[in-house]
Amino acid sequence: RASVISNKRDGFTDNLTLGQDLDDANSMSARVRVLYEPSDDFRANFTAQYFDEDRNGAAQKGLLDPTPDARELRQDSLAEYELTSELYSAVLEWDFESFTLKSLTSYQNDDVLITRDNDRNDTAALSVFQIPSLYDPETNKQTTITQEVNLVSVDPLFGKLDWVAGLFYLDTEVEISILERLDFGLDGFDPITDEDIASYGGDVGFISDSKPERDSTSIYGQGTWNFNEEWRVVFGMRYTEDEVYSEVTNFYGREGTDIIETSSEKVTGRLVVEHDFNESTMAYGSYTRGFKPGGSNLTYGREDVVAPIVVLPTFEEEIVDAYEIGLKTDLADGRVRMNTAAFYYNYEGLQYQATDPEVFQGGVGNIPESEIFGAELELSAFLSESLVLDVRLAWLDTEITGDHLALDNVQSEAAGGALVGAGADLFSPEVQQARSAAVQNVNGNELAKTPKFTGNVALNWNTEIASWGELNSSLQYTYRGDFKHRIFNNDATDVVPSYKVIDLVVGLRPEGKDWKVELIGKNLTDEAGINARFTDVFGVGATGDELIGPRQVMARFSMDF
Repeated sequence: RASVISNKRDGFTDNLTLGQDLDDANSMSARVRVLYEPSDDFRANFTAQYFDEDRNGAAQKGLLDPTPDARELRQDSLAEYELTSELYSAVLEWDFESFTLKSLTSYQNDDVLITRDNDRNDTAALSVFQIPSLYDPETNKQTTITQEVNLVSVDPLFGKLDWVAGLFYLDTEVEISILERLDFGLDGFDPITDEDIASYGGDVGFISDSKPERDSTSIYGQGTWNFNEEWRVVFGMRYTEDEVYSEVTNFYGREGTDIIETSSEKVTGRLVVEHDFNESTMAYGSYTRGFKPGGSNLTYGREDVVAPIVVLPTFEEEIVDAYEIGLKTDLADGRVRMNTAAFYYNYEGLQYQATDPEVFQGGVGNIPESEIFGAELELSAFLSESLVLDVRLAWLDTEITGDHLALDNVQSEAAGGALVGAGADLFSPEVQQARSAAVQNVNGNELAKTPKFTGNVALNWNTEIASWGELNSSLQYTYRGDFKHRIFNNDATDVVPSYKVIDLVVGLRPEGKDWKVELIGKNLTDEAGINARFTDVFGVGATGDELIGPRQVMARFSMDF
């Protein structure tokens, strides 16, 4: 089986200063899959994928941008985004009498290049204390190899136990290069010389050449014990060893190369109790402990005499204890299916993007204690033989529940920029102390990127029209609530408003034909909803928005062979 996809279109957003369109598309992907099955008890699946993208990049409109149209902006540096990705995998399966042996192997190589206007504004629109910034460029080359071997039971052990056990290995090697330019003189970006680097002068921003590596090995097992036809328990454990080795060279080795190493060992697990009340209703309760391993940072605080260190060379693992109860049921003689769940997540060491008082120093930090309460509802109802209603709703309530001192880099950049604008040196103790004054206790704040409410409602209509054929249509309404995009809950930069979107799809398959035509309308009300907001943590502290796609009307033709 093989497929090739090409996607190319103009951008949704215009950079009026340079005449460049952003949010464009220019990509090509290819995929080949081969199934080899020489016998009844052995089969092999081989897959190769290739993806290439070369476009202007996403539109990140700065909060200071004065352009009134949401799909227009002014930035004085060209943007570029290139990505090449290769993925190869092999899945081998052997069937034995009591179990199936499976081997899963993958190799992935990604190469990314990004050039962007890092202050996200035209120089003329910047505040008096903000410095023009350009990433020229940022590159990331990453190679990942994974190998997993597992055994899956065919028949229940003792007539009661279904089980799976396995071993997983991951090796990742990354090469990161960042070259940032800062236009201190507001006269264009000057060439950078070795003398500039050594003397902490020139139009030099953040510069890094780093090589982090990660090795991770896990062994796991999971079983399902069926007490009877109504009660069962699912239980599993996983042991993980994770090691990180990183060579960090910033500013072309001005301060040498740091060797950073960290490792962790963790046992995680899962326990689920399930009960079938009847053939149409099931309830469950579960407890899961999971973790995200720690790692190393590219930049971090180096001294604590002038100001306290906030960002360390390494960050700790993130641990979550997750509790969930749920109900799955069919109602109205099977015409209504409803799934509901309520959950509580308790986090220890939640990882987030942090900033240090030292200029250009930032990385991942850990929030000691935080929690999430939530509930979900999924409903599918046959209103008639041809009309189906689908509803999906989710509620979240989040809070940082322990003391944690963190630096709001929006405030710290404003304070430091004011001193630089008055003539202070960017790397002076006065600037570092002014930045440090923005450190605050985030206890009680909401977690980042967690909207209180999201919902999706869809009406799907399928019917036969005499002498025409089969008509399929779907009208969908999506609502995403507002949220805070950083843990600082800064009213000036962090509140991302809600949006609502209406989509429509109408398709016709003529009677007796093997082809189908569809008319697709996305974002019919042309909502300028904010999909994501990003604030730079390494230097200028600029904030920009990426929008959802505008109104689009498309036609699609497909044929079965």
